Amino acid sequence: RPLAPLIVASAVESSWDSSASPRTNMAPAMLPLVSAVRVAGVLAVLAAQCCDALQTEGIVALPGNGTIFLTKFCYTYELEDPRHGAGIVDLTVHLPVESHSHHAHVLLFDDEDHSYPGPSDEWHAMSCQQRMQHARVSQRIDWVAASGPEGQRMTFDIEQKLRPRWWYIAVAECSDAGEDLLIEYQMHATNTGYGWAVEFSTDKRFMPHVFAALLVVYACLSLAQLHANRAVAQRAKDDSANGKAAHPFEQILTAGVLLALGDSLFSALHLSVFASNGVGLAWAQVLSQLLSVNANFVLASLLLLVSQGKCISYVMVANDAWSMLRLLGPFLVSCFALEMWGEYSVSRNYTTNYVYTTPVGWALICVDLLLLSIYAVGLWRTYKAEHSPEVATFYSRWGVVYGLWFLVLPVTALLAQLVLAPYAWLIVSTVAKKGVTAMLYGAFVVGLWPGNTRTYFRLEVVESKSLLPRLLGSRQCELPEASRSTARKDSFPCPSP
Repeated sequence: RPLAPLIVASAVESSWDSSASPRTNMAPAMLPLVSAVRVAGVLAVLAAQCCDALQTEGIVALPGNGTIFLTKFCYTYELEDPRHGAGIVDLTVHLPVESHSHHAHVLLFDDEDHSYPGPSDEWHAMSCQQRMQHARVSQRIDWVAASGPEGQRMTFDIEQKLRPRWWYIAVAECSDAGEDLLIEYQMHATNTGYGWAVEFSTDKRFMPHVFAALLVVYACLSLAQLHANRAVAQRAKDDSANGKAAHPFEQILTAGVLLALGDSLFSALHLSVFASNGVGLAWAQVLSQLLSVNANFVLASLLLLVSQGKCISYVMVANDAWSMLRLLGPFLVSCFALEMWGEYSVSRNYTTNYVYTTPVGWALICVDLLLLSIYAVGLWRTYKAEHSPEVATFYSRWGVVYGLWFLVLPVTALLAQLVLAPYAWLIVSTVAKKGVTAMLYGAFVVGLWPGNTRTYFRLEVVESKSLLPRLLGSRQCELPEASRSTARKDSFPCPSP
Protein backbone atom coordinates (compact mmCIF):
# COMPACT_ATOMS: atom_id res chain seq x y z
CA ARG A 1 0.00 0.00 0.00
CA PRO A 2 2.73 2.58 0.71
CA LEU A 3 3.88 2.13 -2.90
CA ALA A 4 0.41 2.92 -4.29
CA PRO A 5 1.03 6.68 -4.79
CA LEU A 6 4.19 6.03 -6.82
CA ILE A 7 2.52 3.31 -8.89
CA VAL A 8 -0.45 5.56 -9.67
CA ALA A 9 1.86 8.45 -10.56
CA SER A 10 3.85 6.26 -12.95
CA ALA A 11 0.70 4.94 -14.63
CA VAL A 12 -0.78 8.41 -15.09
CA GLU A 13 2.47 9.81 -16.47
CA SER A 14 2.66 6.91 -18.92
CA SER A 15 -0.91 7.58 -20.08
CA TRP A 16 -0.03 11.20 -20.79
CA ASP A 17 2.96 10.20 -22.90
CA SER A 18 0.85 7.78 -24.95
CA SER A 19 -1.94 10.30 -25.64
CA ALA A 20 0.08 13.26 -26.80
CA SER A 21 -1.59 13.80 -30.16
CA PRO A 22 -5.29 14.45 -29.35
CA ARG A 23 -4.75 16.66 -26.32
CA THR A 24 -3.76 19.81 -28.18
CA ASN A 25 -7.35 20.59 -29.13
CA MET A 26 -8.76 20.26 -25.63
CA ALA A 27 -9.69 23.39 -23.67
CA PRO A 28 -7.40 24.19 -20.71
CA ALA A 29 -10.39 24.12 -18.38
CA MET A 30 -10.70 20.39 -19.10
CA LEU A 31 -7.30 19.59 -17.58
CA PRO A 32 -8.62 18.93 -14.06
CA LEU A 33 -11.34 16.71 -15.49
CA VAL A 34 -8.74 14.71 -17.41
CA SER A 35 -6.80 13.98 -14.23
CA ALA A 36 -10.07 13.11 -12.46
CA VAL A 37 -10.92 10.49 -15.08
CA ARG A 38 -7.46 8.99 -14.90
CA VAL A 39 -7.73 8.24 -11.19
CA ALA A 40 -11.25 6.82 -11.44
CA GLY A 41 -9.87 3.32 -11.01
CA VAL A 42 -8.16 4.34 -7.79
CA LEU A 43 -11.42 5.86 -6.55
CA ALA A 44 -13.33 2.65 -7.21
CA VAL A 45 -10.93 0.64 -5.06
CA LEU A 46 -10.71 3.19 -2.25
CA ALA A 47 -14.44 3.82 -2.06
CA ALA A 48 -14.99 0.12 -1.45
CA GLN A 49 -12.64 0.32 1.55
CA CYS A 50 -14.18 3.44 3.12
CA CYS A 51 -15.02 2.95 6.75
CA ASP A 52 -15.07 5.65 9.43
CA ALA A 53 -13.50 4.95 12.77
CA LEU A 54 -16.37 6.29 14.91
CA GLN A 55 -19.01 3.69 14.02
CA THR A 56 -17.52 0.66 12.36
CA GLU A 57 -17.94 -3.07 11.94
CA GLY A 58 -16.01 -5.94 10.45
CA ILE A 59 -14.54 -9.42 10.85
CA VAL A 60 -10.97 -10.11 11.97
CA ALA A 61 -8.97 -13.34 12.11
CA LEU A 62 -7.17 -13.25 15.44
CA PRO A 63 -4.06 -15.49 15.54
CA GLY A 64 -2.84 -17.28 18.63
CA ASN A 65 -0.85 -15.05 21.00
CA GLY A 66 -1.68 -12.13 18.73
CA THR A 67 -3.23 -8.66 19.04
CA ILE A 68 -5.29 -6.83 16.42
CA PHE A 69 -6.25 -3.16 16.68
CA LEU A 70 -9.81 -2.53 15.56
CA THR A 71 -9.80 1.27 15.52
CA LYS A 72 -8.71 4.39 17.37
CA PHE A 73 -10.64 7.41 18.66
CA CYS A 74 -9.55 10.69 20.22
CA TYR A 75 -11.51 11.52 23.38
CA THR A 76 -11.85 14.87 25.07
CA TYR A 77 -11.35 15.27 28.82
CA GLU A 78 -13.52 16.15 31.80
CA LEU A 79 -11.63 18.72 33.88
CA GLU A 80 -14.11 19.28 36.73
CA ASP A 81 -15.16 15.71 37.50
CA PRO A 82 -13.45 12.97 35.46
CA ARG A 83 -15.80 10.38 36.98
CA HIS A 84 -18.58 11.71 34.73
CA GLY A 85 -16.63 10.33 31.79
CA ALA A 86 -15.35 11.97 28.63
CA GLY A 87 -16.86 9.45 26.25
CA ILE A 88 -18.14 5.93 25.64
CA VAL A 89 -17.07 2.90 23.65
CA ASP A 90 -19.95 0.57 22.81
CA LEU A 91 -18.70 -2.75 21.43
CA THR A 92 -20.60 -5.90 20.43
CA VAL A 93 -18.66 -9.10 19.69
CA HIS A 94 -20.00 -12.13 17.77
CA LEU A 95 -18.35 -15.52 17.45
CA PRO A 96 -19.46 -17.98 14.75
CA VAL A 97 -19.11 -20.96 17.09
CA GLU A 98 -18.56 -21.44 20.79
CA SER A 99 -14.93 -22.32 21.58
CA HIS A 100 -13.41 -22.78 25.03
CA SER A 101 -9.89 -23.42 23.76
CA HIS A 102 -9.32 -19.70 23.09
CA HIS A 103 -8.68 -17.01 25.69
CA ALA A 104 -9.54 -13.74 23.94
CA HIS A 105 -9.85 -10.32 25.55
CA VAL A 106 -10.93 -6.84 24.53
CA LEU A 107 -8.20 -4.33 25.41
CA LEU A 108 -8.30 -0.53 25.57
CA PHE A 109 -5.04 1.44 25.43
CA ASP A 110 -4.40 5.17 25.51
CA ASP A 111 -1.44 7.12 24.12
CA GLU A 112 0.45 7.43 27.40
CA ASP A 113 3.96 6.00 27.45
CA HIS A 114 3.11 3.33 30.02
CA SER A 115 0.10 2.17 27.98
CA TYR A 116 0.63 2.34 24.20
CA PRO A 117 3.01 5.04 22.91
CA GLY A 118 2.87 3.63 19.37
CA PRO A 119 4.26 0.77 17.31
CA SER A 120 7.86 -0.16 18.14
CA ASP A 121 10.20 -3.13 18.26
CA GLU A 122 9.68 -3.33 22.00
CA TRP A 123 5.91 -3.51 21.56
CA HIS A 124 6.12 -6.23 18.92
CA ALA A 125 8.39 -8.28 21.16
CA MET A 126 5.85 -8.33 24.02
CA SER A 127 3.80 -11.40 24.81
CA CYS A 128 0.02 -11.28 24.98
CA GLN A 129 0.12 -11.23 28.79
CA GLN A 130 2.55 -8.29 28.80
CA ARG A 131 0.31 -6.32 26.45
CA MET A 132 -2.66 -6.98 28.69
CA GLN A 133 -0.72 -5.48 31.59
CA HIS A 134 -0.26 -2.27 29.56
CA ALA A 135 -3.99 -1.99 28.80
CA ARG A 136 -6.01 0.65 30.62
CA VAL A 137 -9.11 -1.56 30.43
CA SER A 138 -9.39 -5.30 29.84
CA GLN A 139 -12.44 -7.55 29.54
CA ARG A 140 -12.54 -11.21 28.63
CA ILE A 141 -14.82 -12.38 25.84
CA ASP A 142 -17.54 -14.66 27.19
CA TRP A 143 -17.91 -17.52 24.74
CA VAL A 144 -21.51 -18.34 25.65
CA ALA A 145 -22.70 -14.76 25.24
CA ALA A 146 -20.53 -14.00 22.19
CA SER A 147 -21.75 -17.07 20.31
CA GLY A 148 -25.40 -16.22 21.01
CA PRO A 149 -27.70 -14.55 18.49
CA GLU A 150 -27.17 -11.05 19.89
CA GLY A 151 -23.48 -11.42 20.73
CA GLN A 152 -21.69 -10.03 23.77
CA ARG A 153 -22.16 -6.32 24.31
CA MET A 154 -19.56 -4.32 26.25
CA THR A 155 -19.72 -0.65 27.25
CA PHE A 156 -16.62 1.22 28.44
CA ASP A 157 -16.61 4.68 30.04
CA ILE A 158 -13.55 6.77 29.16
CA GLU A 159 -12.24 8.87 32.05
CA GLN A 160 -9.40 11.39 31.77
CA LYS A 161 -8.78 14.93 32.99
CA LEU A 162 -5.51 16.37 31.68
CA ARG A 163 -5.88 16.66 27.90
CA PRO A 164 -7.46 14.91 24.92
CA ARG A 165 -5.92 11.52 24.25
CA TRP A 166 -6.05 8.86 21.60
CA TRP A 167 -7.59 5.57 22.69
CA TYR A 168 -7.04 2.30 20.84
CA ILE A 169 -9.52 -0.58 20.88
CA ALA A 170 -7.96 -4.01 20.30
CA VAL A 171 -8.64 -7.73 20.70
CA ALA A 172 -5.97 -10.11 21.97
CA GLU A 173 -5.73 -13.89 21.99
CA CYS A 174 -3.55 -15.24 24.80
CA SER A 175 -3.64 -18.92 23.89
CA ASP A 176 -2.06 -20.94 21.14
CA ALA A 177 -5.03 -22.96 19.92
CA GLY A 178 -3.43 -23.64 16.54
CA GLU A 179 -6.06 -21.87 14.45
CA ASP A 180 -7.18 -18.29 13.97
CA LEU A 181 -10.21 -17.08 15.86
CA LEU A 182 -12.81 -15.31 13.70
CA ILE A 183 -14.39 -12.37 15.52
CA GLU A 184 -17.21 -10.26 14.14
CA TYR A 185 -17.67 -6.88 15.80
CA GLN A 186 -19.75 -3.69 15.76
CA MET A 187 -18.39 -0.65 17.53
CA HIS A 188 -19.59 2.88 18.25
CA ALA A 189 -17.40 5.52 19.93
CA THR A 190 -18.73 8.92 21.07
CA ASN A 191 -17.57 12.04 22.87
CA THR A 192 -20.54 12.49 25.21
CA GLY A 193 -19.75 16.11 26.09
CA TYR A 194 -19.84 17.44 22.55
CA GLY A 195 -23.60 17.94 22.19
CA TRP A 196 -24.60 17.74 18.54
CA ALA A 197 -21.01 16.71 17.68
CA VAL A 198 -20.89 13.58 19.89
CA GLU A 199 -19.95 11.45 16.88
CA PHE A 200 -16.77 13.39 16.19
CA SER A 201 -13.34 12.47 17.43
CA THR A 202 -11.56 15.39 19.12
CA ASP A 203 -9.20 15.83 16.17
CA LYS A 204 -12.23 16.37 13.89
CA ARG A 205 -14.36 18.37 16.33
CA PHE A 206 -14.15 21.66 14.41
CA MET A 207 -14.00 20.28 10.88
CA PRO A 208 -17.68 21.10 10.19
CA HIS A 209 -17.02 24.74 11.10
CA VAL A 210 -13.98 24.90 8.82
CA PHE A 211 -15.74 23.51 5.77
CA ALA A 212 -18.87 25.57 6.38
CA ALA A 213 -16.72 28.70 6.29
CA LEU A 214 -14.89 27.49 3.18
CA LEU A 215 -18.22 26.75 1.49
CA VAL A 216 -19.35 30.35 2.00
CA VAL A 217 -16.01 31.75 0.81
CA TYR A 218 -15.87 29.65 -2.36
CA ALA A 219 -19.54 30.27 -3.13
CA CYS A 220 -18.80 34.01 -3.15
CA LEU A 221 -15.63 33.55 -5.21
CA SER A 222 -17.47 31.35 -7.71
CA LEU A 223 -20.23 33.90 -8.23
CA ALA A 224 -17.67 36.67 -8.60
CA GLN A 225 -15.55 34.72 -11.08
CA LEU A 226 -18.52 33.66 -13.20
CA HIS A 227 -19.58 37.31 -13.36
CA ALA A 228 -16.05 38.28 -14.38
CA ASN A 229 -16.07 35.61 -17.10
CA ARG A 230 -19.17 37.13 -18.65
CA ALA A 231 -17.51 40.52 -18.70
CA VAL A 232 -14.34 39.13 -20.28
CA ALA A 233 -16.42 37.26 -22.88
CA GLN A 234 -18.02 40.52 -23.91
CA ARG A 235 -14.60 42.08 -24.41
CA ALA A 236 -13.39 39.10 -26.44
CA LYS A 237 -16.22 39.34 -28.99
CA ASP A 238 -14.07 41.52 -31.22
CA ASP A 239 -11.82 38.43 -31.75
CA SER A 240 -8.79 40.35 -30.54
CA ALA A 241 -5.49 38.55 -30.04
CA ASN A 242 -5.25 39.60 -26.41
CA GLY A 243 -8.77 38.42 -25.67
CA LYS A 244 -7.83 34.95 -26.89
CA ALA A 245 -4.60 35.00 -24.88
CA ALA A 246 -6.39 35.91 -21.69
CA HIS A 247 -9.10 33.32 -22.15
CA PRO A 248 -7.13 30.18 -21.12
CA PHE A 249 -6.01 31.80 -17.85
CA GLU A 250 -9.59 32.78 -17.03
CA GLN A 251 -10.80 29.27 -17.87
CA ILE A 252 -8.26 27.62 -15.60
CA LEU A 253 -9.01 29.99 -12.73
CA THR A 254 -12.74 29.39 -13.06
CA ALA A 255 -12.24 25.62 -13.07
CA GLY A 256 -10.07 25.84 -9.95
CA VAL A 257 -12.57 27.93 -8.00
CA LEU A 258 -15.45 25.62 -8.94
CA LEU A 259 -13.42 22.53 -8.00
CA ALA A 260 -12.64 24.07 -4.59
CA LEU A 261 -16.33 24.87 -4.19
CA GLY A 262 -17.21 21.25 -4.93
CA ASP A 263 -14.62 20.06 -2.42
CA SER A 264 -16.12 22.26 0.32
CA LEU A 265 -19.68 21.30 -0.62
CA PHE A 266 -19.15 17.52 -0.52
CA SER A 267 -17.00 17.74 2.61
CA ALA A 268 -19.71 19.73 4.39
CA LEU A 269 -22.33 17.22 3.18
CA HIS A 270 -20.30 14.27 4.46
CA LEU A 271 -19.67 15.92 7.83
CA SER A 272 -23.31 16.90 8.31
CA VAL A 273 -24.44 13.32 7.72
CA PHE A 274 -21.58 12.07 9.88
CA ALA A 275 -22.81 14.22 12.78
CA SER A 276 -26.14 12.39 12.67
CA ASN A 277 -25.08 8.75 12.25
CA GLY A 278 -21.33 8.52 12.88
CA VAL A 279 -20.70 7.08 9.40
CA GLY A 280 -21.22 9.85 6.88
CA LEU A 281 -21.18 9.44 3.11
CA ALA A 282 -18.14 7.53 1.89
CA TRP A 283 -18.63 8.54 -1.75
CA ALA A 284 -18.91 12.22 -0.80
CA GLN A 285 -15.71 12.06 1.23
CA VAL A 286 -13.73 10.39 -1.56
CA LEU A 287 -15.15 12.79 -4.16
CA SER A 288 -14.29 15.82 -2.03
CA GLN A 289 -10.68 14.66 -1.71
CA LEU A 290 -10.45 14.13 -5.46
CA LEU A 291 -11.83 17.62 -6.11
CA SER A 292 -9.39 19.03 -3.56
CA VAL A 293 -6.43 17.48 -5.38
CA ASN A 294 -7.63 18.93 -8.68
CA ALA A 295 -8.16 22.37 -7.13
CA ASN A 296 -4.60 22.26 -5.80
CA PHE A 297 -3.38 21.23 -9.24
CA VAL A 298 -5.10 24.22 -10.82
CA LEU A 299 -3.68 26.65 -8.26
CA ALA A 300 -0.16 25.25 -8.62
CA SER A 301 -0.51 25.63 -12.40
CA LEU A 302 -1.57 29.26 -12.05
CA LEU A 303 1.34 30.00 -9.74
CA LEU A 304 3.89 28.46 -12.08
CA LEU A 305 2.38 30.37 -15.00
CA VAL A 306 2.74 33.58 -12.99
CA SER A 307 6.38 32.74 -12.28
CA GLN A 308 6.87 32.59 -16.07
CA GLY A 309 5.21 35.99 -16.48
CA LYS A 310 2.18 34.63 -18.32
CA CYS A 311 -0.64 37.19 -18.60
CA ILE A 312 1.62 39.76 -16.90
CA SER A 313 4.68 40.19 -19.10
CA TYR A 314 4.02 37.52 -21.71
CA VAL A 315 1.04 36.18 -23.63
CA MET A 316 -0.34 32.82 -22.51
CA VAL A 317 -1.28 30.11 -24.99
CA ALA A 318 -3.06 26.78 -24.47
CA ASN A 319 0.18 24.73 -24.63
CA ASP A 320 1.34 26.47 -21.45
CA ALA A 321 -1.49 24.76 -19.58
CA TRP A 322 -0.54 21.35 -20.95
CA SER A 323 3.05 21.80 -19.82
CA MET A 324 1.74 22.39 -16.28
CA LEU A 325 -0.32 19.20 -16.49
CA ARG A 326 2.74 17.14 -17.40
CA LEU A 327 4.77 18.71 -14.59
CA LEU A 328 2.25 18.66 -11.72
CA GLY A 329 -0.10 15.77 -12.50
CA PRO A 330 1.94 12.84 -11.11
CA PHE A 331 2.81 14.72 -7.92
CA LEU A 332 -0.75 15.74 -7.08
CA VAL A 333 -2.22 12.32 -7.93
CA SER A 334 0.39 10.83 -5.58
CA CYS A 335 -0.73 13.22 -2.84
CA PHE A 336 -4.33 12.09 -3.36
CA ALA A 337 -3.42 8.40 -3.17
CA LEU A 338 -1.31 9.01 -0.04
CA GLU A 339 -4.11 10.87 1.76
CA MET A 340 -6.61 8.15 0.87
CA TRP A 341 -4.21 5.51 2.15
CA GLY A 342 -3.72 7.53 5.32
CA GLU A 343 -7.48 7.77 5.78
CA TYR A 344 -8.41 4.13 5.22
CA SER A 345 -5.30 2.00 5.69
CA VAL A 346 -5.43 -0.65 8.41
CA SER A 347 -2.15 0.70 9.82
CA ARG A 348 -3.95 3.94 10.78
CA ASN A 349 -5.79 1.95 13.47
CA TYR A 350 -2.68 1.70 15.64
CA THR A 351 -0.69 4.84 14.88
CA THR A 352 -1.38 8.58 15.00
CA ASN A 353 1.46 9.59 12.70
CA TYR A 354 0.67 12.39 10.26
CA VAL A 355 0.52 10.84 6.77
CA TYR A 356 3.07 13.34 5.44
CA THR A 357 5.60 12.35 8.13
CA THR A 358 5.75 8.79 6.80
CA PRO A 359 8.64 7.90 4.44
CA VAL A 360 6.41 8.23 1.36
CA GLY A 361 5.02 11.50 2.74
CA TRP A 362 8.49 12.97 3.18
CA ALA A 363 9.29 11.97 -0.40
CA LEU A 364 6.27 13.94 -1.63
CA ILE A 365 7.30 16.90 0.51
CA CYS A 366 10.69 16.83 -1.21
CA VAL A 367 8.86 16.98 -4.54
CA ASP A 368 6.86 19.93 -3.21
CA LEU A 369 10.11 21.71 -2.38
CA LEU A 370 11.34 20.88 -5.88
CA LEU A 371 8.26 22.61 -7.30
CA LEU A 372 9.04 25.59 -5.09
CA SER A 373 12.54 25.73 -6.54
CA ILE A 374 11.11 25.59 -10.08
CA TYR A 375 8.77 28.43 -9.17
CA ALA A 376 11.59 30.48 -7.62
CA VAL A 377 13.92 30.00 -10.59
CA GLY A 378 11.19 30.94 -13.07
CA LEU A 379 10.22 33.98 -11.02
CA TRP A 380 13.84 35.16 -10.82
CA ARG A 381 14.37 34.82 -14.57
CA THR A 382 11.15 36.67 -15.32
CA TYR A 383 12.10 39.41 -12.84
CA LYS A 384 15.54 39.88 -14.43
CA ALA A 385 14.01 40.02 -17.94
CA GLU A 386 11.35 42.57 -16.96
CA HIS A 387 11.95 46.15 -18.20
CA SER A 388 9.06 47.81 -16.38
CA PRO A 389 10.00 48.81 -12.80
CA GLU A 390 6.39 48.58 -11.66
CA VAL A 391 5.93 45.05 -12.98
CA ALA A 392 9.31 44.05 -11.58
CA THR A 393 8.09 45.22 -8.17
CA PHE A 394 5.12 42.88 -8.52
CA TYR A 395 7.42 39.90 -9.08
CA SER A 396 9.73 40.82 -6.19
CA ARG A 397 6.86 41.42 -3.76
CA TRP A 398 3.71 39.52 -4.63
CA GLY A 399 5.54 36.80 -6.52
CA VAL A 400 7.39 35.93 -3.33
CA VAL A 401 4.14 35.96 -1.33
CA TYR A 402 2.45 33.65 -3.84
CA GLY A 403 5.35 31.22 -3.61
CA LEU A 404 4.73 30.68 0.10
CA TRP A 405 1.85 28.37 -0.89
CA PHE A 406 4.40 25.69 -1.77
CA LEU A 407 5.73 25.84 1.82
CA VAL A 408 2.42 25.17 3.55
CA LEU A 409 2.70 21.37 3.32
CA PRO A 410 6.35 21.17 4.50
CA VAL A 411 5.70 23.59 7.36
CA THR A 412 2.64 21.68 8.62
CA ALA A 413 4.60 18.43 8.42
CA LEU A 414 7.40 19.94 10.53
CA LEU A 415 4.87 21.26 13.04
CA ALA A 416 3.29 17.82 13.27
CA GLN A 417 6.69 16.23 13.81
CA LEU A 418 8.14 18.70 16.32
CA VAL A 419 5.50 20.90 17.99
CA LEU A 420 1.85 19.92 17.72
CA ALA A 421 0.02 17.33 19.78
CA PRO A 422 -1.28 14.41 17.67
CA TYR A 423 -4.92 15.42 18.11
CA ALA A 424 -4.15 18.89 16.67
CA TRP A 425 -2.41 17.75 13.47
CA LEU A 426 -5.53 17.34 11.34
CA ILE A 427 -7.26 20.62 12.15
CA VAL A 428 -4.07 22.72 11.94
CA SER A 429 -2.99 21.22 8.61
CA THR A 430 -6.51 21.56 7.17
CA VAL A 431 -6.88 25.21 8.21
CA ALA A 432 -3.38 26.04 6.94
CA LYS A 433 -3.68 24.33 3.55
CA LYS A 434 -7.30 25.20 2.83
CA GLY A 435 -7.03 28.72 4.20
CA VAL A 436 -3.96 29.70 2.19
CA THR A 437 -5.45 28.12 -0.93
CA ALA A 438 -8.67 30.13 -0.51
CA MET A 439 -6.71 33.37 -0.02
CA LEU A 440 -4.69 32.79 -3.19
CA TYR A 441 -7.79 32.00 -5.23
CA GLY A 442 -9.33 35.20 -3.88
CA ALA A 443 -6.21 37.14 -4.88
CA PHE A 444 -6.43 35.81 -8.44
CA VAL A 445 -10.13 36.63 -8.70
CA VAL A 446 -9.47 40.19 -7.55
CA GLY A 447 -6.39 40.52 -9.75
CA LEU A 448 -8.29 39.43 -12.87
CA TRP A 449 -11.41 41.40 -12.06
CA PRO A 450 -12.60 43.42 -15.10
CA GLY A 451 -12.00 47.11 -14.60
CA ASN A 452 -9.35 46.64 -11.91
CA THR A 453 -6.93 49.43 -12.86
CA ARG A 454 -4.40 48.58 -10.16
CA THR A 455 -3.78 45.00 -11.25
CA TYR A 456 -0.61 43.80 -12.96
CA PHE A 457 -2.48 41.20 -14.99
CA ARG A 458 -2.96 42.36 -18.59
CA LEU A 459 -6.33 41.46 -20.04
CA GLU A 460 -6.82 44.51 -22.27
CA VAL A 461 -6.38 44.43 -26.05
CA VAL A 462 -2.78 44.51 -27.27
CA GLU A 463 -1.84 45.84 -30.69
CA SER A 464 -0.97 43.02 -33.07
CA LYS A 465 2.25 44.83 -34.06
CA SER A 466 3.57 44.51 -30.53
CA LEU A 467 2.04 41.07 -29.90
CA LEU A 468 3.62 39.11 -32.76
CA PRO A 469 7.26 39.89 -31.90
CA ARG A 470 6.53 39.00 -28.26
CA LEU A 471 5.23 35.58 -29.29
CA LEU A 472 8.41 35.13 -31.36
CA GLY A 473 10.63 36.37 -28.53
CA SER A 474 12.07 39.13 -30.72
CA ARG A 475 13.42 42.55 -29.75
CA GLN A 476 11.59 44.07 -32.73
CA CYS A 477 8.66 44.92 -30.46
CA GLU A 478 10.51 48.03 -29.31
CA LEU A 479 8.89 51.03 -30.91
CA PRO A 480 10.90 53.56 -32.95
CA GLU A 481 12.15 56.54 -31.02
CA ALA A 482 9.70 58.93 -32.71
CA SER A 483 6.62 56.89 -31.81
CA ARG A 484 7.47 55.88 -28.24
CA SER A 485 5.68 58.90 -26.83
CA THR A 486 2.38 57.76 -28.35
CA ALA A 487 2.62 54.13 -27.19
CA ARG A 488 0.05 52.84 -24.72
CA LYS A 489 1.26 53.02 -21.16
CA ASP A 490 -0.23 49.67 -20.21
CA SER A 491 1.04 47.66 -23.17
CA PHE A 492 3.22 44.59 -22.66
CA PRO A 493 6.90 45.38 -22.03
CA CYS A 494 9.46 43.82 -24.33
CA PRO A 495 11.36 40.77 -23.06
CA SER A 496 15.09 40.65 -22.69
CA PRO A 497 16.96 38.71 -25.35
